Amino acid sequence: MMLSSSKYGDITINRGVCSLLGYKIIIYLYLVDGLLIDCGASQLKRESSKFFQENNIGQVALSHVHEDHSGMAAWLQQNKNIPVYLHEMAIPQARKKGKYPLYRRVMWGNRPAFNPQPIPDILKTAQYTFEIIESPGHTEYHKVFYEKQQGWLFTGDLYVGAKQLVAFKDENMKDSIASLHKLLQLDFQTVFCAHAGVVDNGKAALQKKLEYLLDLQIKVESLRQQGMTNREIDQKLFPVIPLITRVSHGEWSSYNIISTI
Repeated sequence: MMLSSSKYGDITINRGVCSLLGYKIIIYLYLVDGLLIDCGASQLKRESSKFFQENNIGQVALSHVHEDHSGMAAWLQQNKNIPVYLHEMAIPQARKKGKYPLYRRVMWGNRPAFNPQPIPDILKTAQYTFEIIESPGHTEYHKVFYEKQQGWLFTGDLYVGAKQLVAFKDENMKDSIASLHKLLQLDFQTVFCAHAGVVDNGKAALQKKLEYLLDLQIKVESLRQQGMTNREIDQKLFPVIPLITRVSHGEWSSYNIISTI
């Protein structure tokens, strides 16, 4: 595990790496004019708490409640005494300590209980105004943050990459397609992804992901019409089983893509 910080204009970017059996996940946090967007995994507590102490943070907005995005929320509430905002439907889950399979505890750590506030439709800092947009797909209760004047879109886990080979058990590809359609109606240039980092040609990147999913949807529907089951389609379109699928006992798998698209 390691952590580093950099700047993108007025935005301070905190980059951490969590790993398990050689499988690495990069976690990006974005601090914009006192607003921290996502707060990372508790596995990175030693490094990220130093970053939090060294910077002026007045409020925290979480894209969703998964432990790699909310693992340090309790620490921030206890040590900085600042509001933490989350999708109102995810608040009951946040108020209970997270319970996860072993591989998730090793990779990201546990997520202590915390007490968030319902995220408003608009979040303001001294310099910026963020529109909070419903964006289910990666999970049912997911938000993205849009700064229209700057052309910024902070996408949580909705983007991650243009070509998706596995999906988490909470994901729904039909919802992802609908959310991508909606977001592509907005005027933005730069995507700030929680795992891919800064994507300068962000609108084109989201369009590419949408096209990939739509093409995959057509292929899957065609195979279903031929009488194939979702398992058979999965084996045909994604014949290689990734390490993360084996380690997670199927929580991350291509089947989760096929069964929800």
